[in-house]
Amino acid sequence: MAYGTEALVPVEVGLESYRTKVYNMETNSFGLRANVDLLEEEIEAAHQRNMKYLLQAAQHYDSNIKKRSFGVGDLVLRELAASMPTKQGKLQTKLEGSYKVIEVVRPRTYKLETLTGETIKNTWHTNRLQKFYQ
Repeated sequence: MAYGTEALVPVEVGLESYRTKVYNMETNSFGLRANVDLLEEEIEAAHQRNMKYLLQAAQHYDSNIKKRSFGVGDLVLRELAASMPTKQGKLQTKLEGSYKVIEVVRPRTYKLETLTGETIKNTWHTNRLQKFYQ
């Protein structure tokens, strides 16, 4: 489709075909104006389809994620790469500590303290923590 009309094959230009016989300039221009009038509705329909697709993609992605949350008093381990990035290596342990959750700052974000009672100054996200089982 080119500029609202279908392209003609070179054979159709030289020989008459059904499309070239029934072509009417007024009907064609009326159809083009009707397409322009319906353009906003087409854009809205495409937007609705896109939003539906994004919602389905988000639901599919979220179905594979394990939701983790901790309560005050839970024991957790934290990633060594997040707390000390220079001390990571191939043969290093990936987790450190055991820390106690002392406050839920907001959903999935926590304040920690060591088992000796020292408060850790940063907040930690669930992605960087793992439950510690004794």
